[in-house]
Amino acid sequence: MEHFIGIDLGTTYSAVSTIDEYGKPVIVRNSDGEHLTPSVVYFAPDGRAIAGAEAKEMMLSGEDNVIMFFKREMGNPEFRFSVHGKEYSATDLSAILLGKLRGDAQAALGGSITRAVITVPAYFNDLQRNETIRAAQMAGLEVMRIINEPTAAAINYGITQQGNGRLLVYDLGGGTFDVTVLEVKDGDITVLSTGGDHNLGGKDWDDCIITYITDLFEKEFGENPNDDPLTYNDLVFNAERLKKQLSSTRSASMVVRYAGHRQKYEITREKFEELTANLMQSTRQKTEEVLGEAGLSWRDLSGVLLVGGSTKMPMVENWVRQMSGREPLRGINVDEAVCLGAGIQAALEAERQSRRMGLPGTSGPRLSLPGGKSLNIKDVMSHSLGAIAVSKEGDRYVNSIIIRKNVTIPVTEQRPFKLRTRPGGNNEMEVYLTQGEGTEVTQCTVVGRYVLRGINHTADGEAIINIEYAYDENGVINVTGRQQGMAPPLIVEKMPLPDDMSWLYGQPKANKTGLNIMLVIDISYSMEGYPLDKAKKAALEFVKKTNLETSTISVIGFSDDVTEYCQPTRDKNILEKAIKKLKEQGGTESPLEFCYQRLIYSKDKPVIVVLTDGSWSGQKRAIATSDLCRDAGIDIIAIGFGSADKEFLRRISTISVMTDLDKLVDSFGTIAQELAQTGSASGIKFNR
Repeated sequence: MEHFIGIDLGTTYSAVSTIDEYGKPVIVRNSDGEHLTPSVVYFAPDGRAIAGAEAKEMMLSGEDNVIMFFKREMGNPEFRFSVHGKEYSATDLSAILLGKLRGDAQAALGGSITRAVITVPAYFNDLQRNETIRAAQMAGLEVMRIINEPTAAAINYGITQQGNGRLLVYDLGGGTFDVTVLEVKDGDITVLSTGGDHNLGGKDWDDCIITYITDLFEKEFGENPNDDPLTYNDLVFNAERLKKQLSSTRSASMVVRYAGHRQKYEITREKFEELTANLMQSTRQKTEEVLGEAGLSWRDLSGVLLVGGSTKMPMVENWVRQMSGREPLRGINVDEAVCLGAGIQAALEAERQSRRMGLPGTSGPRLSLPGGKSLNIKDVMSHSLGAIAVSKEGDRYVNSIIIRKNVTIPVTEQRPFKLRTRPGGNNEMEVYLTQGEGTEVTQCTVVGRYVLRGINHTADGEAIINIEYAYDENGVINVTGRQQGMAPPLIVEKMPLPDDMSWLYGQPKANKTGLNIMLVIDISYSMEGYPLDKAKKAALEFVKKTNLETSTISVIGFSDDVTEYCQPTRDKNILEKAIKKLKEQGGTESPLEFCYQRLIYSKDKPVIVVLTDGSWSGQKRAIATSDLCRDAGIDIIAIGFGSADKEFLRRISTISVMTDLDKLVDSFGTIAQELAQTGSASGIKFNR
């Protein structure tokens, strides 16, 4: 029989659910006969990885090589757990835990399990969602769907309870906090807004107890129990136990043994609430923020649904009563609601997959909905999707938001971008995607780097690239691209983020390609003497004003023949020597054909800067070659003086300038500066 499961992959505890033979969602017991499996991994001396209750027992007994709370590190490339000469990421550890959950479920249900729906905190970003999917794949599971934890709880509530209305799901688990506002109507669920903090949960309440008690112990005995791993493990276990006791009693105590000292400490519920008031305030702020984003107030809600084991603390229920003016909604198990919702979603996904394959239905148990009604879920993302861009002023990088948070997923948006292309070059575009709400890069997380390849060179050297950004139904980002006027889509490859991202916080690099400049000087006999001397000074000024870090220059002389005085170089000394060697000779033939052949395959933006003082022979051929240059994206800047043919120069060039010898040096310096700033001749605004 085919089985599919829902998994609540929790920070402190995890659980598995499925649909039973009666069509109802049920929790699958683990190998210990329990509903909840501790999210703990232990590495035995023989190298075996053990997850669950046995691993937690090893932690409490003082064994090393035990790790928990790794869910909080999901998607963090810097996190590594080192043991027995190996390093494990949060993804690796999650895969071990998922393997345990899958194995226990297979033993309980019989048969192989390969498909699952997995829940994640609503506030998980793209990196964390992708790593969750990868961990499942490493454990041999096909992820049918990633679903937000509050949405999963609402699904469970929606099919087990009657009535319509707007609900607030307050989900405080062992390590994460989510809050979601949604609307339930005839069983269908539409999420209106969501938010949270994946670094806030019951563990933080435990830590407040540990800090308070160890401070008392250190003041009394001068020793800090946190310094000993075994004692600290006892503190973690006893703090969690004390917290749970305070949910049903007015006071509770714990004993600390360390460095030959033993002391018993009592904490009242009032003291506990005082110690953790800042944590409650954090959840209050996030809750009211999410309510505001939905455009609602407390009085607009039909009720508040509490989810997660940490909502058993009386301070949470008291706050809900105070703010909403009514009792929290009942009727679901706060520890199991998320997992059961995942099992329901798994059944729905299995049915959809079967229909897509043309099959009558799944071979396993089928979900039975009350009254035979259908169930549709419309979820949202808690992060806006953006891209790194340069500010309008050009002085810093900013986060440009593309898809706003709380838009129903799946969702797609498109943005056009201009890209300067090169003939024969490797034309590609790089995009850095972000998740976050502010315009400052410090307020967002860079979650992906995408490279778009296969961009064709265009006649005018400027391509329009339509980039499509999307959130799929899992809240995972997809990027596609297409060049305007071209049929096939572009190749899009997701690349690793660079190790060094410090450039984000500095001055933006110029958004231009490098320049490949051919400095072409008329050396016909008409240039003899003073004109050529001025031309050399102008050329030297051009080199001086050009940014040779990003540009190369070659020096060409033309008369009856074309002479290459130096090949493309960034070496200022070589260029100066080449310019000084320029010597007049012969008549005036067009140099454009020579330049075209040299520049057509340039990887950098090609520019011809030509200086002449007279008419050329073979003007028709020169005009035809200039058209080829234009089609290949080669800019031509023509500077004329003396008896130069003004109309001819205008016809063969991107921009033409008529000047006189006394202004020649200034003209060349200005053109060099404008080229450096605009990156092409078409952007030059030359006062002539």
